[in-house]
Amino acid sequence: MPKPETTPMPELLEPGAAPDLARAVEAEWGRALADLVRLVRQPSVAAQGLGVEACAELTAELFRASGADAVEVWRLPGASPVVYAEFAGEGERTLLFYNHYDVQPPEPLELWSSPPWEAEIREGRIVGRGVSDDKAPLVARIAALRVLGSLGPLPCRVKFLVEGEEEIGSVHFHDYVRAHRERLAADACIWEFGGVDQDGHPELTLGLKGLAYVELSAQGANRDQHSSVGAIVPNPAWRLVWALAALKGPDGRVRIPGFYDDVKPPTQEELRAVYAVPWNPERMRKNLGIEAFTVADDDEARLALLFQPTCTICGFESGYRGPGPKTVLPATARAKVDMRLVPDQDPEDVFRKLRRFLDESGFADVQAELLSGERAYRTPPSHPFVKLVARTAEAAYGRSARIHVTSAGSGPMYPVGHELGVPMVSTGCGYFDSRAHAPDENIRLADFAQGIYHMAMLVREFGRADA
Repeated sequence: MPKPETTPMPELLEPGAAPDLARAVEAEWGRALADLVRLVRQPSVAAQGLGVEACAELTAELFRASGADAVEVWRLPGASPVVYAEFAGEGERTLLFYNHYDVQPPEPLELWSSPPWEAEIREGRIVGRGVSDDKAPLVARIAALRVLGSLGPLPCRVKFLVEGEEEIGSVHFHDYVRAHRERLAADACIWEFGGVDQDGHPELTLGLKGLAYVELSAQGANRDQHSSVGAIVPNPAWRLVWALAALKGPDGRVRIPGFYDDVKPPTQEELRAVYAVPWNPERMRKNLGIEAFTVADDDEARLALLFQPTCTICGFESGYRGPGPKTVLPATARAKVDMRLVPDQDPEDVFRKLRRFLDESGFADVQAELLSGERAYRTPPSHPFVKLVARTAEAAYGRSARIHVTSAGSGPMYPVGHELGVPMVSTGCGYFDSRAHAPDENIRLADFAQGIYHMAMLVREFGRADA
């Protein structure tokens, strides 16, 4: 495997847009790639408690080595640390970067073509768990500040907020933001993820859905039984299957009373932004290996993906799951269910409605626990900061930015938007086959270099008084 320091940088798409920045990115390249390899090689799986503390300290070390004026590691009882860093600048404006250093579990390990913590560089890509989500964007932003610093003082103050629980629902993140609200004050925020689409256009995302993640469980006998007693002994697996079937109908509608009461419909501005972005449902179905969506009309499917809440069985566990037969009646059954929420839906309110529905539907014995909850958030497409990010992306990539009103996924935008009142735009270093959350997660080296270039250009433009 080639060494990061000797791996040549791919050519930037539009070096002529800012030749001084392009030359500085090339000078910075070896160090930036070495930093990324080092960070990916440090496991940081919040769900498993693997390497989280060590990765927080390594992240803080990267900030210190890059000349940050302040670096702090914040801690709350029972929570993963949050790393805060601040870089002074000449202008009065402040730009906040949000990232997370925790990553998804790497399993199933047998499906990786190289070890997930190896950060292997091959065929113009770097492969490793967390490289796309979200360590490359973090390193690219730090490197961009070094690029600008090599040319003179930073044009604005820059702050970083890097948490360690994003992949488990940012359980304590709102507490951190609330506790450090004044320290985090900023004029705008760049969020964690993004990249380029299959046509090579940079993608900008302005919002995220919320989330109510629930575990349901049912109990039968006090231990597993021979399946022959299934004629008279309750089966918790069937009990849980029946409860799950009650939640959602074949038409796709969630049957929990009041579930849709607080759903905020998209504005006309948001709908115009949606229809301004090309939509290729046939290519999406082909990529997913499916023949049809659950919504028959393609246009309705597009709007449902972005603007409707969901209820999804994420996993089911009960009884024997090994090779060959084992005639057993299980004692317990568990299911993980997530509900993606839209603006104005409250995860705790949705959970209360779920609990009430189970009780009133004859499933009072089915236990339910809210494991994590987040509210949805969106930045208006017409906000001047959105236009600035789009303008610099077009200059850096030589192609128009495609602006997505919201992601179908979830994340903790709401605490930042609610507590700090800042516009947020998400952009990153990934591409359409980055395989975030899957085996062989990767980024292309060209996209990493391009991400550094774009971030340097963005910070410089943001620092100008007329930007």
